[in-house]
Amino acid sequence: MRRPARALAGAALLLGLALVGAAPRAAEPPPTPVYTELLRINTLFQHDRAGAIAELQALHDNLPAGATFNDRSKMLNTLINFYVDSGDARARGVIDELAALGAGAGDLESTLWAENYRARVLALFDAKPADGALLAERALARAGGVGYRLAGALHDTAAMCHQEQGDYKSALRHQTTALGLLQGHTERDLYHRAVALNNISLLYSQMGDERQALDYNRQAQTVAEGLHAQAMLATLALGRCGSYANLKQPEQADKACQQALALARVVGDRRLEADALGLLSNAAWEAGRYPACLGYAERAKALRSGADNDRRRADALADIGLCHIGLGAVAQGEGEIRAALEVFRAGNEHAAINETLGTLTTAYERAGMFKEAFATLREQSALREAESQRELDRATLQMRSAFEATARQKEIVSLQEKNRLQQAQLTNGQLELAVGLLIALLVGVVGFFKLRDKERSRRKAQQENHKKSQFVAEAAHDLRQPMQAIGNLLGAASHAIGRGDVDKSRDLIDTAQKATHAMRSSFNAVLELSRLECGAIAAEYSSFDLTELVNESVFALRPLSEPRGVAIRLRLRPGRVLAVRSDRQLLGRVLCNLLSNAIKYSDPSKPGGAVVVVGVVGLGCHCRVDIVDNGVGIPEALQREVFKPFFQADNPGRDRDRGLGLGLAIVESILGLLSRHTLRLRSRAGVGTRFSVGVPVAAHDEAIMAPPPPAATTDVEDVAGLYVLYVEDDRLVRQSTEALLREYRVLCEPVGSLAELQALLPGLERMPDLVLTDYTLSGGHTARDVVRAVAAEFGEALPVIVLTGESESLALGPELEHAVVLRKPVASAALLAQIRALCGQR
Repeated sequence: MRRPARALAGAALLLGLALVGAAPRAAEPPPTPVYTELLRINTLFQHDRAGAIAELQALHDNLPAGATFNDRSKMLNTLINFYVDSGDARARGVIDELAALGAGAGDLESTLWAENYRARVLALFDAKPADGALLAERALARAGGVGYRLAGALHDTAAMCHQEQGDYKSALRHQTTALGLLQGHTERDLYHRAVALNNISLLYSQMGDERQALDYNRQAQTVAEGLHAQAMLATLALGRCGSYANLKQPEQADKACQQALALARVVGDRRLEADALGLLSNAAWEAGRYPACLGYAERAKALRSGADNDRRRADALADIGLCHIGLGAVAQGEGEIRAALEVFRAGNEHAAINETLGTLTTAYERAGMFKEAFATLREQSALREAESQRELDRATLQMRSAFEATARQKEIVSLQEKNRLQQAQLTNGQLELAVGLLIALLVGVVGFFKLRDKERSRRKAQQENHKKSQFVAEAAHDLRQPMQAIGNLLGAASHAIGRGDVDKSRDLIDTAQKATHAMRSSFNAVLELSRLECGAIAAEYSSFDLTELVNESVFALRPLSEPRGVAIRLRLRPGRVLAVRSDRQLLGRVLCNLLSNAIKYSDPSKPGGAVVVVGVVGLGCHCRVDIVDNGVGIPEALQREVFKPFFQADNPGRDRDRGLGLGLAIVESILGLLSRHTLRLRSRAGVGTRFSVGVPVAAHDEAIMAPPPPAATTDVEDVAGLYVLYVEDDRLVRQSTEALLREYRVLCEPVGSLAELQALLPGLERMPDLVLTDYTLSGGHTARDVVRAVAAEFGEALPVIVLTGESESLALGPELEHAVVLRKPVASAALLAQIRALCGQR
């Protein structure tokens, strides 16, 4: 059946604006008689919209002469909200009046409220959401220092405009910002917070992520229950009903719908009651319960009569028609649906027409009227073809406008020729789409806008290639620095050894080792980010104690914080276990990167010194880890830039002690890999920065895994006397690894190829303890060939370590099923620890 849930989402976004926009400013004088009357009319609006609008218009026309500026501003704000929410074009005149009031008093906030409403009208009345979004963004640029409720309303409007264009990512960004502004603890702020959470929930629903939508809906429900906000609880129950319906969970959907219906009756909200009945009718139609479907739909239509706009009344009429067709009253149902379609056509509601024709086709198919179903499907296809033609006409008009703006006649002629060719190409594409539609009628596949999608893919590929090239260039620059230092230091050490100055050469070699460590850390960071971006890393989920992981991360970063004099303060509840479901290793990497960032940028010059606060909060459906520093902060203009590779807001000199600028890029890539994980950044320049990581909680019946045991250090005595067979085709790597093993008194048989290994094996005096091999060898051979050759010689499998420089996933096969894979560059301590661990198991 037709899905009213999307329409309800848009209505709820409007509700969010109405509540924010109509709110009086903070720290105002006691309520005046006008303000008291506005509160009464606001309450009336919930169950009698027409009466409330009439009374408010009368108050506007007969406002007392002694009314204050705040009285006039509140009255105009409220009247605009009523008109916008009801789709009444009289909103335009009142918006102009509010703008004039603000200009006359020099009040920036009133001016920006007017701009906010104009952006709404552009999107909702004029079908120009792109212009509305631009107007809202410009108003936000002027909104520095205004009240947070006005800033929140502007972000809400920008979100609505982006949502109308289908740009849900931008809409979600603005709604999340609006939520972040609502940090107060007054009853009004808490109520607005519930509204913002509900708006985010509805956006996730429109993006198809119903589980995330339910998560935010329940957070809003918790706030609304604390406030006993019955109207908001009814709206939230309605949202849950739609989400459960989309998740194909009819029992939960019915329970939520019935709850919404009961609450709507309690608060006297006829529109909300009608919406709930519409969803119940929808569910009954889907289940084939046509008598119940008709009962719900007729009650919804009765509620909408006279108190709602034509579009909503037509929705209810179409629902009744579909129920009648299901009951066998086909002629009556067809008449009702056609009447609804006429209303949609008069209002240019193309999406509603398309949706209604689609469900009418399904109704005909259920009734066995396949000829009528096919005809309706053809009508739907013609509608889509006409929409394609309209888009083509709009594109043509835009290009013609661009031509008229060109100064030189010769350029105009050239551009007109290009326009003609582009129109011909678009027309050909349109004909191809029409043919594709006719062919796909019987299988339900509709292909549109192939040319546009191909162009978007091409542009996206070009952008990705440019990003990769830039990434490689920046990575090469940062890796050359330690390489240059290592070369200089080793040259100086060689010269010192030649002079017999052992102490000086030892100091130079120690410094070279530090530079080597820096280069290895840089290379590993670049490699890790590269593997994350190309999908070579997959998440391995388990359930574990988040508090324990946070403690481990803080302990691991003590060697970094203590020399810098940074105090790390933990805000954890003793003995409390917070079970979460995530990839323990990847989440630990995220926490360490954020904590390392906080340590590096904490400010020791502030009162109390450099401080990093780490807290963990359990919030029902998810847990949150907050990492807060008192450092330099990040300006708002740079808060998206800091997640780009190699970008550092406060390190223009590329000081290596403050990292490469890859930490936050790795964090964002990892969290993009982990399902239902979130990251929020709040920062003020000169004050500090807060990163908040959201992690989903584990199921109640899921076992919690114990943390891995800490790795022990390796002494010479732990590995001395072990016999290692080593295969590596790179001579420099082979010689350096052999020198490391011999220094720890490990017996080593190094070879450079599979052929050398096969010649060596028959002459070995005893069976090796372990095989250490590169994965890719010369001659097209791999580590799998090495393992097969060793097993054939000794009749059993030996412990294997694969030391590889490959960044992609390896085809290990059964031969390397139990092998340990280490990716170059590997620290010598890690390699020796693995050798000791594997040989200790034999």
